[in-house]
Amino acid sequence: MAQNTKPKLRIKLKSYDLTSLESASGKIMGLLTKSGAEVKGPIPLPKKKKVYTVLKSHFVYKDSREQFERITYSRIVDVTKTGSKTVEYLQNLVIPVGVSVDVKVY
Repeated sequence: MAQNTKPKLRIKLKSYDLTSLESASGKIMGLLTKSGAEVKGPIPLPKKKKVYTVLKSHFVYKDSREQFERITYSRIVDVTKTGSKTVEYLQNLVIPVGVSVDVKVY
């Protein structure tokens, strides 16, 4: 059985803002294709929606409430074969503010 010497990467992106997430995934995809890596993705994951209910008044009028929601968007990019400069390009990447990037090697 032959061992694969090149590591596989999984890049997971999370953000509350969809436009900044799409711009970050576009930058990452551009750099990965430029470095010669084989890429699967970006794969959109289901959005996570968190709803908060708050009373409008602090003491009376319990029936008067206000609801807020926070939606988390996420994408996954799988790199099956890395190129010669893939890691170097990823280290020098500038990502928009508000986007969380998690890179795992497996």
